[in-house]
Amino acid sequence: LKKTWRSPIYALFKIDQVSVEYHNGCLAHFFPCGARKCKFAAGGIRRYQDTLDKLTTANLKQHAISCWGQEAVDAVIGGDKAKERSGSVFAAFAQKGQQPAHHTHRAHTNDDIRANLVCWLTENNRPTNIINDRALRDLLLAGRPSIDLPSRFTISRDIRSSFLKCQDCIGKLLQEHPGRLHFATDAWTSPNHWAFIAWTVHLEHGGQMICFLLDMIEVAKV
Repeated sequence: LKKTWRSPIYALFKIDQVSVEYHNGCLAHFFPCGARKCKFAAGGIRRYQDTLDKLTTANLKQHAISCWGQEAVDAVIGGDKAKERSGSVFAAFAQKGQQPAHHTHRAHTNDDIRANLVCWLTENNRPTNIINDRALRDLLLAGRPSIDLPSRFTISRDIRSSFLKCQDCIGKLLQEHPGRLHFATDAWTSPNHWAFIAWTVHLEHGGQMICFLLDMIEVAKV
């Protein structure tokens, strides 16, 4: 029967704990609320099976709105489009700016995890072998044993593939930009006495000032 429950609203309930019971002499399915603190004394909602609308999710939705809020429910319902994903890590990147369901309301897919790992490691200068850290793996896998964590080699390939994709997109953006491009350079010495030079480009795009790092090289010894 659970195979027919395809509405995304079920994600806000503990589907594995749904029970069949009789309430006031009527057969009903009891759906335990998935919220940390349900606002109703029953701790869930009953859906009676002796009516013509026994498969409706209207009462489930109303209960979810009361416990989770309208925004969270709308996010989960909108997240139903995730079934149409292409199955690539780049599709997960593309959805970041399209208001996906909040991370606490919908579990990440394996592609989401790979995309977020790439962002986290590159934005915070973390080594790829951090994925082998036991404590981190325990945090990521807790309660979700079906998750397939990528190896450090897979993450490295994802980072390079993402860089190449971004390189093409940024190159096209700069070539087709109708306004002015402002270039800058900077040089510095690292704590271990290695000198570097970086080139950046600055432009206005979509009403916002953005900056891209074009290249960074190590200064040759004189």
